[in-house]
Amino acid sequence: MDLTLDEHKLIVGFRRLGPAAKRELLDHLSLLLKKGEPESDPPADRCPLDREEERPEAAKEPIFTE
Repeated sequence: MDLTLDEHKLIVGFRRLGPAAKRELLDHLSLLLKKGEPESDPPADRCPLDREEERPEAAKEPIFTE
């Protein structure tokens, strides 16, 4: 894997941190990732499924098959 000089510096700096500092940094990163995610938005390639409209033909009687 080819990393830039800045990426190498970040990795070395992270490895030098103590366990508490690593945990704090990872918790903060997790919070930032959750904040950036859309909570209830559907993906861009899908449309939302709305079942609010009642279908009268389905509400009349149950269907029995043999």
